[in-house]
Amino acid sequence: MNAILATSTVQQQLENALETGHVPDEEKRRAAQLLKRLQSPVRVVLIGRRGSGKSRLINLLTGMTIVPDTAALPPLEVRYGPAERTVHLMADGSEQSLKGMHLDQEVPVEAAIIRAELPLPILKRLSLTEICLEGNPSDQQTMAEWAMNQADIVLWCSQSFDAQESALWASAGETLKGHSFLVLTKADQLQMKGVLSARIDQLEDSVGDAFSRVLPVATIQAISANSTDGTRDENLWAASGGKALMDGVLHLVATGRRADADNAMIFLRRNAQRVPANALHPAPQETPPIAPPVPVKPDSASDEMPDTQVFRDALEFLQQRADQMLRASRAKGIDSPSLVLDHCLETSTTLTEIIMEAETCDTVLCDIQDDTVECGDMIVLYQLENTDDAALDAVTLLLQLKKEMAVAISA
Repeated sequence: MNAILATSTVQQQLENALETGHVPDEEKRRAAQLLKRLQSPVRVVLIGRRGSGKSRLINLLTGMTIVPDTAALPPLEVRYGPAERTVHLMADGSEQSLKGMHLDQEVPVEAAIIRAELPLPILKRLSLTEICLEGNPSDQQTMAEWAMNQADIVLWCSQSFDAQESALWASAGETLKGHSFLVLTKADQLQMKGVLSARIDQLEDSVGDAFSRVLPVATIQAISANSTDGTRDENLWAASGGKALMDGVLHLVATGRRADADNAMIFLRRNAQRVPANALHPAPQETPPIAPPVPVKPDSASDEMPDTQVFRDALEFLQQRADQMLRASRAKGIDSPSLVLDHCLETSTTLTEIIMEAETCDTVLCDIQDDTVECGDMIVLYQLENTDDAALDAVTLLLQLKKEMAVAISA
């Protein structure tokens, strides 16, 4: 099962809609663009000058040493592949492929881009591209603009973010700025010099709305917090800034993916009258571990539902899903966090669809709608963690939401 079921379901519906041939020609191009977005990982681009710590951040985000410290590479893309492979993309459009990782070896002078492919689960969600700013100001501007055009999220790596860097970043669109971080790398060195706090304050004042956040990261310490046996020194992980960076990136990835799914859903709804219903509601898997979610509708011929009725339906739906989970645990036992998290994400996705049908002016109900959307975003993050604690947190979120909803509609 796809870890992010909400996106997977919308993607399947969009694929089915295109296959029916009922999507008008003028809409096919838009549908193809939406489908490509859903099929592609979120693109995270790391930009900075040589020696700014980009490579170590890639190693931190992937959880393994992919890029050697001594590597002087052209633009590097790290993305998912079924086996480790290094691909040299030449300026003439040709490719040279090598089994395994060879980023510590000499790169052909004709190579314009290097692609490292690895079977890492996180790379199914995001790809990482490293861009080094070097050369004269014109060359740097060209590289920066190219990088921005490739990016859904930017991690600008710097220790100072000086006037030249600020000028390069100024051409970024407002949406990209809101989905990017200024990463103050080598924070441990700045701390040893006694300038870290002052530097953070200075950048937060001067950067303003140019980035979503300024994040100081002591990358070496963050990497060392994660042991090869899978354990983690949580105190060091948090103190190094690694946790804040990882959580921030995963949140932006989840938000971006949800936006892609929402755009596809809007498209499907706009074309719902043209596409056969069975294309938009594909049959469930033959042997699902837990019954797929089914929105509860009132017995009424009217398409309009009172606000409170929508929320009562949502509450009943939550209870049904809780009962399904209980029956499954009694019948087979549920000791897999991924199974619990899949169930929780299915629940939150359909729950959001139900309560968003209410066009309410009630402040409490509006707050519940916002909380439901936020709950879905958090569960997507828990999916990426895929631990017992994450599964417990996901269940707890849904229980809190259920309690909040019950109190609101009984008031």
